[in-house]
Amino acid sequence: MEKLESRIIQFNSKKYGNIVPIQAIPGHFVTSHSHVNYFIDLTMLKSSQIDAAKCAHALAHQYTSMDAIDTIICLDGTGIIGAFLSQELQKQYASREKKKIYVICPECANNGQMFFRENVEPMVRDKNVILLMATVTTGISIRRGMECIDYYGGKLKGVFTIFSAVEAVDNTPVHTIFTPEDIPGYASYQRKDCPFCANHTPIEALVNSYGYSQL
Repeated sequence: MEKLESRIIQFNSKKYGNIVPIQAIPGHFVTSHSHVNYFIDLTMLKSSQIDAAKCAHALAHQYTSMDAIDTIICLDGTGIIGAFLSQELQKQYASREKKKIYVICPECANNGQMFFRENVEPMVRDKNVILLMATVTTGISIRRGMECIDYYGGKLKGVFTIFSAVEAVDNTPVHTIFTPEDIPGYASYQRKDCPFCANHTPIEALVNSYGYSQL
């Protein structure tokens, strides 16, 4: 069986140049919400200290609100990037007193519902919150995160991702480093509209922000 890694292609961000490259594998893949023709592999960006710091630097400059951030909620294994992002945001408060920024990850139930334990709730309630994700294809996961933040009384101040195929969710802008324009031909389909399925092209792997399971 061919290893998917043999097809890896690297792309740069048109907006940020070669600050960090993104890796993508062409093929027929299935996420929890759609079919896609590229698997976006963010393993290195989420795991490498140098790359995570560069991602955080690029994202922090997209936050222009005067509201100081209290909490960064990290999904998809973006905790390292979130820690560096907190440092980058603190630099923007140079003229003000340094404040503590919480970097937390929600738990997820079997149905995908996100929740926080009682000891973590105070880090969300009445706090200015950033939602940080790895990849977004349809926006469904963002909406779940927004609902979770609203349920626990947090005040959403921004949605940040490394790659996003959507520009906004429920009128909330999605700030990102990479867009589909950076990966020529990138497409996401509903199952009934997938051209690969219409042509009976086998699904090669189940994918999510953590990786893939080859079939």
